[in-house]
Amino acid sequence: MKTTLLTALAAAALAAGCSKSDTGTPCVKIAPTIQTRVTGLHFDTGDRIGLSIAKGSETYVQNVLMTYDGTAFTAADLLWYNDSNEKSTLTAYHPYSEQGMPAEFSVATDQTSGGASSDLLVAVKKEVTPSSAPVGMLFYHVMSQLTIVLTNNSDAPVTGVTVGGLVPTAVVDFTVPSAAAKSGAAAADVEAFEVTADAAYRAILVPQQATLTVTVATGDGKSRSKTLSSAQLESGKRYDMSVVVTNIDIDVELSGEVVDWGDGGSLDGSGEGGGGDGGGGEGGGEGGDPGTLSYGGVDYPTATIGGRVWMTRNLRYLPDGAQIGTGIWYPCRGTAGSNDAEYVAERGLLYSFTTALGGATAASGTPVQGICPPGWHVPTGAEIEQMLASPEYDASLLRSAGMWNSETGRYLTETKGYLMSCTPQDGGSGYQALSYSSGGIVAGLAPFPAGNGVSLRCVKDI
Repeated sequence: MKTTLLTALAAAALAAGCSKSDTGTPCVKIAPTIQTRVTGLHFDTGDRIGLSIAKGSETYVQNVLMTYDGTAFTAADLLWYNDSNEKSTLTAYHPYSEQGMPAEFSVATDQTSGGASSDLLVAVKKEVTPSSAPVGMLFYHVMSQLTIVLTNNSDAPVTGVTVGGLVPTAVVDFTVPSAAAKSGAAAADVEAFEVTADAAYRAILVPQQATLTVTVATGDGKSRSKTLSSAQLESGKRYDMSVVVTNIDIDVELSGEVVDWGDGGSLDGSGEGGGGDGGGGEGGGEGGDPGTLSYGGVDYPTATIGGRVWMTRNLRYLPDGAQIGTGIWYPCRGTAGSNDAEYVAERGLLYSFTTALGGATAASGTPVQGICPPGWHVPTGAEIEQMLASPEYDASLLRSAGMWNSETGRYLTETKGYLMSCTPQDGGSGYQALSYSSGGIVAGLAPFPAGNGVSLRCVKDI
């Protein structure tokens, strides 16, 4: 796994892992879309899932091993049933287990080499009928993810981080999907894996409410611990813990900033959850109907997608005092930016993360208004995922405008598009953006340096 959502896209090409039977019955194929995994944005060739198919109360196949070929998951000689009108429910999970779909799942207590094997993903698709096209399935996280962001003010480097007090075994509900700590199971310490040396560690944990203890070890042989009396970790959600390490002690603060998982709200010092989206705002369609947002002298069409009102064109707002070339760029055409008015109206402008947020800081999963109009905000990664997973979503809504690469000082071609989220990456030095092709093929959310310029669309507050 290298580089994790999003809606299920039906791949057009037939996978080589299975061929049609002599009777013309098509093979079962799965085209996955995935919420951000611990180690990246996509399934890699060779990744394995388990698939079960149920026709009503009847099991058609159970825990069939399917392997990813770079386009879809396939299994040798796994054919659909003959009745092309009969509907079924498909349930898939990753990582694959020969023992079957795990009613119970345990995260590794030693995650120092990575957390991928502990990141249980589940996808459910109902009312599916046989087809030669791959079935699109959206894979959800069911564990919780905790990132420990370190500020090391001690005299020695951090050598390890351990999270204690939590049960490592979960009971999995595949119908939701979700997971919760197994009742009566013993707590255990989980050793986190290093994301950035002396700066960030991460662990995949079982969702639960419990006393959480974080222990930081340093190169001088010392260990420092701090306990939160009641930390609430929810299924499918990510939390950040800020840890300041001194020569004597550590201070911790746990927040619900979510990066490409579900929105976990926030946790205050007592570990209690809170937060939510703000209200207000003008414009936008209701119940899926189109609407219009007037902002900065421009009318933007809007539509309700996945329960949220979205601009359906890229923003082209130029704040007072802003200049093209400084945090804002024209859309790419060929190898350069184009200031053609019609082209800009179609593609929008490109914005750096700092410019888009209007100087605000993205933290704790709270939507940021940034340069969006009052009552609207820069979308979170979770909101982009929700949009793509919605039945109202259509690939024609996307507009590719390329990207300004701040590291090379060059444009990337408009054959690719990138849509900004306000979800920070690596402590705010970067951000997450949706990557897609000009044909609307979505690759997923990926990290970008904060100086890179990408497209922006605003979402109406709730």
